[in-house]
Amino acid sequence: MSPLFQSLVDNSMFLLSLEVDNENPLEGGEMENYSRVGDEAEPQFKLQLDEKDINIEELEDLMEYSRLKNVRELWLDKNDFGNHGVEILSSAEGLNRLQVLSLAGNKLTDRAAAILANSKNLINLKRLFVQINSLGPKGVNALAQSELMNSLEFLYLKRNPLGLDGAKALASSVAFENVKELYLGRTQLGNDGLAALCGGKIWPNLTALSLAQNSLDDQSAHLLADTESFPKLITLDLYGNQISDEAVDVIKGSPQRKCLRALQVN
Repeated sequence: MSPLFQSLVDNSMFLLSLEVDNENPLEGGEMENYSRVGDEAEPQFKLQLDEKDINIEELEDLMEYSRLKNVRELWLDKNDFGNHGVEILSSAEGLNRLQVLSLAGNKLTDRAAAILANSKNLINLKRLFVQINSLGPKGVNALAQSELMNSLEFLYLKRNPLGLDGAKALASSVAFENVKELYLGRTQLGNDGLAALCGGKIWPNLTALSLAQNSLDDQSAHLLADTESFPKLITLDLYGNQISDEAVDVIKGSPQRKCLRALQVN
């Protein structure tokens, strides 16, 4: 790792927590704290490397970084390293305790999703951000059918061309039993895609669902009012669709939506 890139990485590490005695709080900088703790505690870091123009060679060096094992959140948005970059990430054993991974805007395709879905090093992921890429039905199906994605609680798929077949893949998922928040804004669902989603599996733990800007109308509103697929839904985002006030009232008054507390339409 070059000294310049080493400096960038060190300065992009943010302390999340330290398992230490509360009577002896740590002081000073985050990396200084790390050095002082040594083997007496388990520091956890967020590594924020969005829009740093990280190339493949630097990404390979990063996966050999000595403190990678202590990174719980890795943010790599808009670095444009493509599917090859995801292949490097997914093969890194140092990420086996990673809980949050953000890969927004990295020119990823279905192949990248399949690589993530098959990575035994990412089995502890709780939050996955893959918005603003080119993941289609095959990619989301790979994630949805992966037994290695069972820990996911938060899935952000906004601005990927999922369409009807992508919705069907989500509706038949075996991997997303623990998902609490699902973001599907601008994924080209349409009424047919939403019908597939509402008519598929039950999402037993889902509390937040975003369907913004998906060309939905009152037909979809009635589907959302009647479906039993989201029994614990608390927050529903329908911003940027064509849903009338009357249809909104149908959702609000539905016995199936008795848990609903927040509904965004405009």
